[in-house]
Amino acid sequence: MGDHYFAERPAAAGRRRTVDLVLPDLHLRLDTDSGMFSPDRIDPGTRILLETAPAPPATGDLLDLGCGYGPIALTLASRSPQASVWGVDVNRKALETAEGNAQAAGLYNVRFISVDEADPGLRFDAIWSNPPIRIGKAALHDLLLAWLPRLT
Repeated sequence: MGDHYFAERPAAAGRRRTVDLVLPDLHLRLDTDSGMFSPDRIDPGTRILLETAPAPPATGDLLDLGCGYGPIALTLASRSPQASVWGVDVNRKALETAEGNAQAAGLYNVRFISVDEADPGLRFDAIWSNPPIRIGKAALHDLLLAWLPRLT
């Protein structure tokens, strides 16, 4: 157990709530909980990424690194229905919540897995992330060095 959203099992007492992700092309109602990144609203950095980044590839394997409860991964899955979207996180509670959000949205081309469940041979056509900068500079560099080589 840990005190931060980037722990495998955050110690924060549960306080479930719902946030709305409203974009020009998409409206998703997402469940969140304590012990996750930005549980009370869609983080401004995430919103800017989703509103301004170029469209994701229509097909292939797309990664949301540090997916949390899923706003980026679910947007990718909605915008690229022929792609296979992967949401990866260390936070088990966030992964379970993201999976529920995908089911509620009817998005079946997305899969949420923990870092240790990721096949080392899996490669990605695009990587999207609002990286967990609070893990610290060294840990963030290690995270990026582990995943960026998987980009094809």
